[in-house]
Amino acid sequence: MTLQRRLILAVLIAAPVVWLLTIGMTYVRARHEINELYDTDMVRMALQMHSVVPLVDVAAAPSRTRLPQLVEGDQGDAGLGDLAIAAWLPDGKPLHLDPEGDLLPRAPGVKGFTDITINKEPWRLYYLDDPDTGWRVCVGQQLGERNELILSYIAAQVLPWAAGLPVLIGLLIWFMRRALAPMRALSADIEGRTPDDRRPLSLEAVPGELVPLVHATNRLLARVSDSIEHERRLTADAAHEMRTPLAALKAQWEIAERSPDEAERAQARANVATGIDRIGRLVSQLLTLSRLEDASGLPSRQPVNWVPVAQQALSDCLGLARQKQVDVELEWPAQGQAPLPVAGDTNLLSLMLRNLLDNAIRYSPPDALVTIDFQPDGITVRDQGPGVAPDVLARLGDRFFRCSTGQREQGHGLGISIAQRVARLHGLEIAFSNWSDGAGKGLAVRIVRSG
Repeated sequence: MTLQRRLILAVLIAAPVVWLLTIGMTYVRARHEINELYDTDMVRMALQMHSVVPLVDVAAAPSRTRLPQLVEGDQGDAGLGDLAIAAWLPDGKPLHLDPEGDLLPRAPGVKGFTDITINKEPWRLYYLDDPDTGWRVCVGQQLGERNELILSYIAAQVLPWAAGLPVLIGLLIWFMRRALAPMRALSADIEGRTPDDRRPLSLEAVPGELVPLVHATNRLLARVSDSIEHERRLTADAAHEMRTPLAALKAQWEIAERSPDEAERAQARANVATGIDRIGRLVSQLLTLSRLEDASGLPSRQPVNWVPVAQQALSDCLGLARQKQVDVELEWPAQGQAPLPVAGDTNLLSLMLRNLLDNAIRYSPPDALVTIDFQPDGITVRDQGPGVAPDVLARLGDRFFRCSTGQREQGHGLGISIAQRVARLHGLEIAFSNWSDGAGKGLAVRIVRSG
């Protein structure tokens, strides 16, 4: 169910319920006020009769069988039959003061207000006694008069509301549709966009409640666009990078198939195997880089022990080091000091260190020394290669970028990119610089905390 339908349904239920509750409260309050008004009038009338009846000619009063008709002319809307007055002598004889009053019972034991039924009509009576003279007075009123007044008052309140309730509900529904129009426009804008559309959603005419949602959506659109652009670049770069080794593989395969020279065919087959290994390494690096680029955080964070991390990286690169006749030396801080404290994933940090060590070994000459120096404030990997031109240092880490120095080495320019991504996930950064001293020169890769 849509939000608009939920709101409309809530209004359709809430408005009549509140309306009925209001009517009920109005009825209770009106009943109380009207009863208070009439009860007060009955008490006052009884007190007045209590003051007047001693002046009545007692000798003549009981002989009257009918009260003279004193009211003449237009009586308007007066309901004389709804109100009655009765009085009794101390000996219990009634005074015929009012024709309707003759219907009222004397009820000697009753004092104050009481409700009874007379001729199938509900009446409210008020009795007042004079303890000194023995006179008894009663004022009565039909309850139908009160109920009629209450209903008239409620009707005066209800009828306008009953006529206006549909109009009110209609206006509320119309205003809700108008209020939700920006949301529908926003949905239409999002639905009509292409996946790579980075334009932020407009905040114009957007209600304040939706501004945080629009900001969050804009950030999501930017991340999605960056991810798509990343995949496009990765795919395009991979296709470009794999074109050359695939073409070389095809050429070597044709040589292996067609060459009459057995030695040439054997060399071609060896070149095919080398090319396959190169492509396999490229695919593996591409998959690793793609996985790291998509990661928004680390799967787990634990305090890292650099000893097994370094041993794993050294073990992975041991075959290459032997092939290149390069020695690798690990240097640790003084006793009592811990190397670069960091919390993270040991497998990823081993991958980072392995890629940096792999590059250092590849670009070092035979019989060179590669050192990994672990210190409390950082880790430094030094090789004894030719170094890097100063204008190229800033580009190290760009995917598929390889400086002209060392092009004789097989590679794809992805190792440093992978290492930098792992470092960023751990709050680290990698810096490059050339070094030289009396013992040699080369490239130094420094791993430190970010910021």
